[in-house]
Amino acid sequence: RTLVFLARLQNDGWTDAPRAIAVDRDTAVLVEPSGRATVVGQNTAYFIRPTAKTDAVAAGRPLTMRAIDVYRADAATTFDLPAWRGDGGLAYRLDVVDGVITSSTGRLY
Repeated sequence: RTLVFLARLQNDGWTDAPRAIAVDRDTAVLVEPSGRATVVGQNTAYFIRPTAKTDAVAAGRPLTMRAIDVYRADAATTFDLPAWRGDGGLAYRLDVVDGVITSSTGRLY
């Protein structure tokens, strides 16, 4: 759902550079006024940013969206929101082609 939401934001003209933070259950992202974020809790947060223009999004049509940067952050990991860069986590890339998601690491999460 998050990837489709990002695609719609871009495709519908709301922003050229959509970003999302997806947070697992029992986890939170604490953000300081400087934009420095720290993940706390028992699970993981994901900082997601498409880096390419999304193909047309249409109802009933599988999503195609390439070059999605993901940063997986476990507890105690920090992330600089203004720079969109993390420290202590795992960076990888997702591609969605005809509704099928693939990952540069072989794992989606």
